[in-house]
Amino acid sequence: MSHVNLIGSIVSNPKLLWYITRATGIIALLLLGAIVILGIMTATKSTPAGIGKFIGPDLHRRLSLTTVIFLGVHIVTAILDPFVKIGITTTIIPFVSKYRPLWVGLGTLSFDLMLIIIATSIVRHKFPHSRWKKIHYLSWAVVGLVLFHALGTGSDDKIKIVEIIYVAFVLGVGAFGIFRTSRERGLTPIRKLVAGASLSLVPLAILAWASQGPLKPGWAKSSSSFSILPKSTSLSATTVATTGAISSSSPTTTPSVALPVNGSISGTVVQSQTSAGVVILTLRGSVANSQDYVEVQLNGVPQNGALVLQSSTAYFGTVAKPNTYVGTVSQANGSSLVLSLSGPSGKVLASMNVSLSGSTFSGTFSAPFQFSGSSEGH
Repeated sequence: MSHVNLIGSIVSNPKLLWYITRATGIIALLLLGAIVILGIMTATKSTPAGIGKFIGPDLHRRLSLTTVIFLGVHIVTAILDPFVKIGITTTIIPFVSKYRPLWVGLGTLSFDLMLIIIATSIVRHKFPHSRWKKIHYLSWAVVGLVLFHALGTGSDDKIKIVEIIYVAFVLGVGAFGIFRTSRERGLTPIRKLVAGASLSLVPLAILAWASQGPLKPGWAKSSSSFSILPKSTSLSATTVATTGAISSSSPTTTPSVALPVNGSISGTVVQSQTSAGVVILTLRGSVANSQDYVEVQLNGVPQNGALVLQSSTAYFGTVAKPNTYVGTVSQANGSSLVLSLSGPSGKVLASMNVSLSGSTFSGTFSAPFQFSGSSEGH
C-alpha cells in the first residue's frame, strides 16, 4: 500500500486513528519513564558493572529522540481525528482546546517544556553547566504533566494493562526520584531524609487521586464538557417539569425504522433546572423526509458556558414507536453527540451534530455511526 493510500485509510477510520493516538501516547509515557530513570542512573553513576557504556548519555539522547517521534505521531493522529477536533493551535498553545481543555492543555504544556529541554540539550555547550542543569530539572515537570494528561483524558484507563502501566510508572519514577535525592551531594542527611519522606508521599497521593478519579467508571464522560448550553442563558431557580417525556420501557421487538439513516434533523429544545442546580436539556426532533424521531435528554451542571454531563437518556425510533432504540449519550464534544443505543438490530451508535437557536435546534443525524469506540467515550 502506498503512503498516500495508507494515510487516506487512516483518516477515513476515526477508530483506527484513536487507537494509534492512544498507543503512541502510552509508548511515549513508557519511554519518558525510561529516560528519567536512565538519566538518574547516569547522573548518580549507578549503572550496573559491564553495561555502563551501553546505559549512558548516548542511549539517553537516542531514547529522547525516539520519544519525540512517538509524540509526533500521537499529536498528528489526534489532529486528524474527526471526533476530538483538536486543531494545530491546540498542540502549541495550552488550554485552548474545546475538547477536554484542562487535560489536553497539560499535554500541550508538557510537550512545549520537552522541546525546551531538548533544544537546550542540543546546544548545552553554549550554557554554563549549572544553568543547563536547572533547565534540565524541568524534566520532572514534564513527567508530572504527561502523567496527569494521560490519566485525565480517561479513555482507556479501565483496561487492566494500562492500569498496570500507570501504577508501574508512578512507583518506578517515584522510587528513582527518592534515590536521586538520597545521592544529592548538596543536601545534609537530615534534609535527604525529609526530602525522601516527602517524595514518597507523592506517588501515593497520585495513585489515591487516580483511584477516585480517572480509574473510576464514568470519568471519561465527566471529563468532557458538552458546550451546547449558551453562555447567555438565564436559568430559573425553581424546578421545571419536562413534559412529553418518553416512557423508559424496553425497546419494541418489531423494527420500525430502516437503517442506515442519514439526514438533517430539526426540532425543539426544552431547558429546565432542578432545585439541586442540575440542568435538564431535552432535544426532540425529526429526521427530514422520514418518520424517524430522536429524543435526547442531557442532565448536567453548567460550567463556564458548557454543560458538564452527569447522566443522559437517548431514544430513536418513529413518531409511532419513539423508543424503538434506547440508550445514552456515550460521547459529547462541543455540539457533537454520539448516542449508544440498543434495539431490534442490536447495539447501534448514532452521530448527532446540532446547533441551538432559542427553543429550536437543527443539525444532522447519522445511524449507524462508523466509529465504534468505548462506551466511556474518547
